[in-house]
Amino acid sequence: MGQKVNSNGLRYGINKNWQSRWVPRTNAQAGDWLVQDEKIRKYLFKKYHDANISHIEIERNQSSIDVFIYAAQQILIVGQNQKNLEIIKKDINKIVGRKINVDITVSEVGNPALSARLVAREIADALQNRSPLRSAMRMALKKVLKSNGKGIKVLVSGRLNGVEIANDKMYIEGNMPLSTLRADIDYALEEAYMSYGVIGVKVWVNRGQLFAKDLNRKPAHLARIHDVRHGRGERFNQRSKSMSNTNKTERATVVESSNVVNSPVVATPKAKE
Repeated sequence: MGQKVNSNGLRYGINKNWQSRWVPRTNAQAGDWLVQDEKIRKYLFKKYHDANISHIEIERNQSSIDVFIYAAQQILIVGQNQKNLEIIKKDINKIVGRKINVDITVSEVGNPALSARLVAREIADALQNRSPLRSAMRMALKKVLKSNGKGIKVLVSGRLNGVEIANDKMYIEGNMPLSTLRADIDYALEEAYMSYGVIGVKVWVNRGQLFAKDLNRKPAHLARIHDVRHGRGERFNQRSKSMSNTNKTERATVVESSNVVNSPVVATPKAKE
């Protein structure tokens, strides 16, 4: 299952939080808000491409919207005296279609090299700048592993190097447990627009495990064996043995009594006087 589905969607609610968090009143409002959130993200990703935005989270209610932007270069988004933030608020009001309270929080990404979107965007930009595919891939692999990443997987598909027939190439380095839900795996898809077509770049980054594996837990049958061997089941065994012994004695007495009842009566002759 982990090899087929989106790694982010598989982990939402387990070790990842949803990027859009709100409770609509109707189904129609849910559809409108979903489209608006997508438009807001596309607008920010396109306008502040050089800021290297990792991801955007949106929280909203009926009267306000809170936008959380995580970028490698937050100064390019904030601007001098926070002038850019006022422009972003006006543009979001235009996207929503009505005047609403907008609160924007810009945070810096702790380790940009472990963000799947930034890695995929770097590879796509390198391909658009006519860089060789292998060199772009090697640079991305080295950056992730140098930044204490546990593993990386890259899949590039399309007309690579301008060939007539589209194909794909995959590069894997390190550990990539896609089916392990306790593993913190980030996934992103970016596109490189070339003169001969579009090249898709998929990146998976393994940041490690969020939940430690409990080595003290044992399967049920091993736990029962462990209890018996370490004394917690001895009293039960002794009690069961004593109960079985008493049952045997009871059955023996019942058998003896039945033999006595069912035994034939033999008349003894009387002695002659």
